[in-house]
Amino acid sequence: DQGPFTHIRLNIFPDGGVARLRAYGVAVPSLPDSEYTLLDLVSANMGGVCIGYSDAHYGHPRNMIKSGRGKDMGDGWETARRLDRPPILLADKEGILKVPGSEWAAFKLGLPGFVRAVEVDTNHFKGNYPDSVIIEAANVDDETAKNILHGPNSADKWKVLLPASKLSAHKQHYFPMEKLACTDRITHIRVRMFPDGGISRIGILGRYDKDSC
Repeated sequence: DQGPFTHIRLNIFPDGGVARLRAYGVAVPSLPDSEYTLLDLVSANMGGVCIGYSDAHYGHPRNMIKSGRGKDMGDGWETARRLDRPPILLADKEGILKVPGSEWAAFKLGLPGFVRAVEVDTNHFKGNYPDSVIIEAANVDDETAKNILHGPNSADKWKVLLPASKLSAHKQHYFPMEKLACTDRITHIRVRMFPDGGISRIGILGRYDKDSC
């Protein structure tokens, strides 16, 4: 029986001591009474899972979907510095740096749904936060999601959820529905940071799709 489970019991024979006990798995979300309640659809508490990433040199991207604010930089996603930065950095009219590369992390949402707001938190990242971020979304099954991470036609499946947005140091950035480019049903997201750096938390706030649950 693979669960889900709500409790576990540890039996030791015949006696003695155990320092730590951890049970690894994927959370099964408790659905709210109303389908209109806003939830963090990608949260690990809701069953969100990191399914791929480009770099996790200093911190794993799965940290971004933990609950609460990060306790330090190690509690977020941080990449190594990219080596393809141009010698002279130029910015567009929005102040976003024009860089050739980016780092990415992809997630399966715990609950498919309709996004109404996005949060990107650079808490603790004061000198090594990304210049900008783009968040893409897809509405696909699990097998297709694996294929589009690296497949030659992957760009066709991803659509922009949050357009290129400038980030600041050590700050919670909130992007309401008016800032989003897509409000359709989605099952997966891909976070792209430009050019590199660290993000503490992300939040994908929306209504879950009751027909999928």
